[in-house]
Amino acid sequence: GDAAQFRIADGEGRTRTLRLTSGDVCALTGPARLARHGIDRVLEGSSRLIPGGGRLNLTLRIAR
Repeated sequence: GDAAQFRIADGEGRTRTLRLTSGDVCALTGPARLARHGIDRVLEGSSRLIPGGGRLNLTLRIAR
């Protein structure tokens, strides 16, 4: 899908922004699983994968 700005906060409230493009995978493991995170902005028109633009988000968890 379209590229996006992904933002993640550390334990002190400071944030870091990463640019995610089509096909990128972001795995939050260990203590990062509990960090506040999300998509800050979708960069429309950066991919033709999805008609009309947008992103796909998959969340996978292991349940025991």
